[in-house]
Amino acid sequence: MKSRSAASKPGWVTEKILGDLLALFDIAATVTSALLAYYLYHFLINRGPVDSMNYAVIIVIAAAVFYTVARQRRQYDLQHPFDFANQLASLIYISAATVAATFAVLFFMKVPADISRIWVLLWAGLLMTFLAAGRALFNHYIELLMCKGLLRRSVVLIGSGSQFDTAKAALQRDQRHFSLVSALNFPAPSGSLKSGFSADLIYSLIKEAQDKQIHEVIIAVPASMGQDLESIVQQVQMLPVDVRVIPDFGGAKIPIMQINSIAGLSVVTTVSKPISEWGAFLKAAEDCCIGLLCLILFAPAMALIAAAVKLDSKGPIFFRQRRHGYNHRVIEVVKFRTMTVLEDGDVIRQASKVDNRVTRVGAFLRRTSLDELPQLWNVIRGEMSIVGPRPHALAHNSYYGNLIENYANRHRVKPGLTGWAQIHGFRGETGDPEKMVMRVRYDLEYIDNWSVWLDLKIIIMTPLFGLFRRAAY
Repeated sequence: MKSRSAASKPGWVTEKILGDLLALFDIAATVTSALLAYYLYHFLINRGPVDSMNYAVIIVIAAAVFYTVARQRRQYDLQHPFDFANQLASLIYISAATVAATFAVLFFMKVPADISRIWVLLWAGLLMTFLAAGRALFNHYIELLMCKGLLRRSVVLIGSGSQFDTAKAALQRDQRHFSLVSALNFPAPSGSLKSGFSADLIYSLIKEAQDKQIHEVIIAVPASMGQDLESIVQQVQMLPVDVRVIPDFGGAKIPIMQINSIAGLSVVTTVSKPISEWGAFLKAAEDCCIGLLCLILFAPAMALIAAAVKLDSKGPIFFRQRRHGYNHRVIEVVKFRTMTVLEDGDVIRQASKVDNRVTRVGAFLRRTSLDELPQLWNVIRGEMSIVGPRPHALAHNSYYGNLIENYANRHRVKPGLTGWAQIHGFRGETGDPEKMVMRVRYDLEYIDNWSVWLDLKIIIMTPLFGLFRRAAY
């Protein structure tokens, strides 16, 4: 058994509590900066009567939106390195999203539009000043606590075999968050020999832990020591600490997202269904509302495009092609026809930079992605989303599915009109497999990090970065 003293710290000083205090500061900064801007404008500049109720509604909504977006972007998760520059960049994005979401809510609530724009600008300037100053002070405070070891959790490790060795090495590496106080290693069972587990050693360890400020006990034993594990947990639970068990998967590197009890059995969730429960409801509402709105707004443009397609070359206005959608189900995607051919078989040749199959109108439509507008109908039908991985033809899916690892994971969500990969320039021809690898990487990143705010960001960025990049022809 090895031991070394760990820096003591008050029991309430944890990353969770400090993160919650930071959230309270952000809410207070949002409200305080708004009230100060209100005072500066209406009492020092304007000096006229105002309806304060509308301002109060805006302030409450903005504070709630700011907190929600910041929490979603893990601003208050201090388990990750607290970097001031990244925090500041994220705060600018959160503030912009807050303003956009707040006034969108006000629009639907029909709040009178007599809000001073000077007040909004003053508020934004004061808010960013408060937040930047607060983050600078908080960053300094966090570093001070880290240097003194006051955020490190004192850990006792109990275990055997490779599980124990891996856990011990990991805890010793992460001295920013953990301090390994004691490590009790039992000889692993071998053949007919039993493990070296001893209740007396556990009892001695408990007595030692009672004299020190221990925050958690971590147990890492192989699956063959199941009965010993029960005894260890039974004994150490008398300590007022968190007791954690590292599961043994026989060396397999399986991610653990959640542990639940099903029918009296402990089960480990390794993969969670993306965009589920409330997320699925919000995604469906987003697709319905934005899809209908875009269909109405773009109806005149779509009528003009349809006429141009018909006058430019012989053939139908629309092009239908079978593609894989959600859960690999085959859907029929609708586009404006841009070529003289209508390929939808086992072999489909992608459009290239110099392709005589592309019509004159089609070249413009493909370059600007306006040929995708009819897919708003696929969105309304529930077959596609506004934002998601772009669907590929069945022939291309079959080819790249055998070539690229995790390619099929793109179909865990509905395909979209635009996506995370598209705004990063990965659209159009994919003759180079490396480009498709990057496209898939961005698609999977989107699925793993989905949020309504990410969707709104992609929608806003699509006309700025996605439509007119010279990758599609």
